[in-house]
Amino acid sequence: MVSTKSYPGVEYYECKVDALTTSLLVYIYWLDGILIDSGPFRLQKGIDQFCSGKRLDKIVHTHFHEDHTGNTGYLSQKYHVPAYIAPLYIEKCRKAARLPLYRQVFWGKRPAFDPLPLPDVIDNGNTRLKVIPAPGHTEDHVVFLDENEGRLFTGDLYVHYTTKVIMRQENMPVLMDSLRRLLGEDFATIFCSHAGIVENGYELLRRKLEYLEELQDRVLSLHKQGLEIKEIYQKLFPKKMPIQYASNGEWSPYHIVRSLVEDRQS
Repeated sequence: MVSTKSYPGVEYYECKVDALTTSLLVYIYWLDGILIDSGPFRLQKGIDQFCSGKRLDKIVHTHFHEDHTGNTGYLSQKYHVPAYIAPLYIEKCRKAARLPLYRQVFWGKRPAFDPLPLPDVIDNGNTRLKVIPAPGHTEDHVVFLDENEGRLFTGDLYVHYTTKVIMRQENMPVLMDSLRRLLGEDFATIFCSHAGIVENGYELLRRKLEYLEELQDRVLSLHKQGLEIKEIYQKLFPKKMPIQYASNGEWSPYHIVRSLVEDRQS
């Protein structure tokens, strides 16, 4: 099921993706000629239809993952608009992504595109978005803050306030630092790529940070008692999730525990 909806000042595309015993909602946001992320290649037809009746001036990205950049090459060429991403992975985006099979099945391929580096501020007529680095999920992750309207476009920073599973490459202490910095900003509503529009977004970001801090305390306490990372993981997350099997372990609660132990900052 595909639907296009509106929120004051923002239009968005919503679709549910089902594959590999897993379901995820995808949200793509448009405001004042700005498309925030281009969505997975698998949804190209619907996202193209979403864009076709709108003024499209530029495409900006929260990070390089294929479910956020899958249609950028196609859309930027069709609509003759520039695409922007954090400088760290510009070269990576200029080549087609080499993805694990399960990610190709779930999201589709990610063709090459030629992005420009994101500026510190995206100014597009009536809309001004502050670009704020928010690494953790990926090194290049950013969020976009509309200070005038109290809106924060969070990419994959939020998703849920009780994180149960992450990718192998994620860094939880860095993500927690990103949350702390963002909680110093003034916003109310968050626009998440997978949870949609969350009107009590500031409060839920605060709750996510509290959850992770409490989890970190438990993990480090158990590790100090002599438990190994695998033992802590089995104790705190005894129930395995289907995505762990489908992804051959690239997604797992184990990576939360490992990161809280090995990536913690002094």
